[in-house]
Amino acid sequence: MALNLVAGRASLEVRALSRTVLGWRTKRGWSLAELGELVGFSAAKLSQLCRAVLRMSPLEVVAIGAVCGASDEEVELCVRVAQRAVDPGMWDRINGDAWARLSWTPWDVMAEASELVIVADDVLPELVRVDSYHATLLESGAAVNELDLALQHEVLKRLGMDAKDVARPGSPRRLHVRLIVPESLLEGGVGGAQVMADQLERLEELSELPGFEFGVVDGDAGLYFGQGASFTMMRFVEKRFDDVVLLRTLHGGDTWLESAAERDPYERALLVLDGVLRSEEESARLLNEASLRLRDPLPDNDSGDQQRHLQLVADRAGN
Repeated sequence: MALNLVAGRASLEVRALSRTVLGWRTKRGWSLAELGELVGFSAAKLSQLCRAVLRMSPLEVVAIGAVCGASDEEVELCVRVAQRAVDPGMWDRINGDAWARLSWTPWDVMAEASELVIVADDVLPELVRVDSYHATLLESGAAVNELDLALQHEVLKRLGMDAKDVARPGSPRRLHVRLIVPESLLEGGVGGAQVMADQLERLEELSELPGFEFGVVDGDAGLYFGQGASFTMMRFVEKRFDDVVLLRTLHGGDTWLESAAERDPYERALLVLDGVLRSEEESARLLNEASLRLRDPLPDNDSGDQQRHLQLVADRAGN
């Protein structure tokens, strides 16, 4: 039978277990209702397992794996994860940690999140990159995986959702993204002027969406706690999901911080950043001016496009 969550919390691993096991049905093209008929589970129970409201037991992993035709290796791994979820600390002390583990991607967790606070110190995150910007990182070796534009689009489209969109049955959750960067990140360094111009134009477009907030750290702020760190804080509506911090290396290695003690320095860094950020209007102005310099670098260029762009910058700063 399904189990209650330990301490009322669904860890990232518990959520990955639900995603993996209930994902086996998609290979057979079954709905949750069809799977329920085959394993004898109610639709309500499967829905709770799917959303990690309940914790999946080893017996349920075996039952679902059997009807879905999952491989013995997949079932065995998920049974171990279900067993470990009872008391991860005790499990690791007895069994060690030298065994295969379930994995998940940032895109998986973003799909559950209601808010992302992204602090980018070196390069812009995958979520907002244009293809040419990411391709430049790939060519230089600073990134190793292709940019999944379909997954990126699925997340970004949630930034423009209105109340009617949210109310539709089966609609994804509305998302708010707050991106924080230093002024130096607007000056280039990735690809040529065209690549950076396209990338900054993407940021300008995203800034028009109700769910996107762009902030630039004041270049004259001096030293501050957390300076130079890049990380993403993911927050969730569900009380059973704790906030998590994602740390990514340029080569795609992911470290997830779930405990309050691990998250605390990053929460503190965000509080400090609030004190050194330029205003939303000033940040928009800096972004627009940097984009203009890349598009039209000649200082004595008095083209109509340049004048219209400058007027737009002034209008936004005055709102």
